[in-house]
Amino acid sequence: MKLRTLLATATMAVGLGAGAEAQQLLASDPQSFVDFFAGEGYRPELRVDTVGDPMVMFRHEGKTEYLLFYDCTANANCLSVQFFTIFTMEEGVPLEVLNDWNSGILKRFTRAYSYDGDKVRLDMDIATSLDGVSSRDFGVLLKLWLMRKGEFKENIGF
Repeated sequence: MKLRTLLATATMAVGLGAGAEAQQLLASDPQSFVDFFAGEGYRPELRVDTVGDPMVMFRHEGKTEYLLFYDCTANANCLSVQFFTIFTMEEGVPLEVLNDWNSGILKRFTRAYSYDGDKVRLDMDIATSLDGVSSRDFGVLLKLWLMRKGEFKENIGF
């Protein structure tokens, strides 16, 4: 009897854990990202960007980070998100540095470009499409973004 109860309890625990692990984050549901960031301790805020699409702002190491929503229909039902950051550089960044970054196989999930002479943007797109991305995979992508952002900052001498 005890073995049967133990097996039933273990089965329920595994089932509950699998359900929690399988939580999908969807660009069509910005709150799913807010909940993810809150669960990871990032103090997120759901806002609206300059064109009316959702945007999540969160804090990491005392700095504000941005997650933008793209491929939206009438400012809703989005299909992708993008991490992005902007660096303002007095001298700008040489095109060769940006080209080297963008052509590097190890940097392939991010891209960098300059505009307005002194600004450099780094971003990373994530398609959630209709079925979403698991919270586990998004956590890995978040870590990748933060790592690449740090490497890029160092690379441009910011």
